[in-house]
Formats: sequence, structure tokens, C-alpha cells
Amino acid sequence: MAGLTERKVDCALRMRSMITLGATVALVLTLTGIAPASRPPAPTPEYSSLKAVRDSVLALVLRTVTPGDTAIHVTSGPTRFKYLYLPDSTSGYAVRVAVTDTSRCPVVEIESALTAARWLPHNGYSADGPDGTVMGYVTKNYLCVLEGAWDGGDDSDSTYVPAPGCTITVTCVARRADDSPKD
Repeated sequence: MAGLTERKVDCALRMRSMITLGATVALVLTLTGIAPASRPPAPTPEYSSLKAVRDSVLALVLRTVTPGDTAIHVTSGPTRFKYLYLPDSTSGYAVRVAVTDTSRCPVVEIESALTAARWLPHNGYSADGPDGTVMGYVTKNYLCVLEGAWDGGDDSDSTYVPAPGCTITVTCVARRADDSPKD
């Protein structure tokens, strides 16, 4: 059990390093003129409350997963969220998807649905690895962080068979302007 906890901590540290690296690369590209320094377009969906965001994201996820598939389970409810760049946390709302068999993990489909709904990527909340992915999406007033996790295997053991299934969590909270990398 201790090995599992150490693996999760190691994975979290690697993801945080990738997020920091991604933000640094974006800053360097912008400062060197390789990437445009113009501001990204403002996201267009506007929601009157976190409850409206909750209802919209839950409906989006339910439309994205395969209806009636007994291996896909969707739950939702209140949660706590720790901002990545602030020493603060807040109340939020999470939609969770659990795939319990070898069905395709619908992470990309949910990302595409958020983009189609005009949510914009928040690259400060972006990381990919062999065991999962994280991507932030924003509107003017809200942040949703999509996290996907699965058994990515063991590169050192060619006989290892990864466990089937995955979990996806979309956590939505009020967006904070000061939740960004510090210089």
C-alpha cells in the first residue's frame, strides 16, 4: 500500500513539474516573438452561477458518454478545490466518470465538447503523462479542470498488462484572476 501512495505522490509531482514546464515554455515563446503576444479571445459562455455551470457541464458529460453502457458510471456532487497557483481552496462541483471495462476512456470527447461549448483552454492547468492527463478550461467567471487517470502500464516490464478502465473528474469553481503562475 505504501508503494501505491508513493506512486501517486510521484505522479502528482511529475504533473506539477509538467504544468510548470508548459507555462515556462509558453512564456519563453511569447517573449521571443515565436508565439503571438496578443491576448487570447475571451470565452463566450456566460453563466449566472456555479449551479448553472454544474448543470451545463453535467449535461455535456452525459451527452458525451455512451448512454446505457453499464461499464460507464457518472456521478456528481460538491467538492473542495485547491487552486494550483494560490494558497487557497474553494467549494466547487465535480462530475465524475468511471469506466470499469476496456471501453474507450472519453477524455478527448469531453475536452472536445467543452471546446465546442466555447470554453477556452487554461494552459496553466495542463499536463499529460502515461497515467493520465489534466486540462483546464475557462469562461469569464469559471474554471473547470478535467483530470483523467488510468493505468499507464510499466515500461520496465514487457509482460505487465494494465488494468482496464479509467476515471475522469471535471471540477468546476469560480475563476480567480490571481490564479496564474508567478514570475
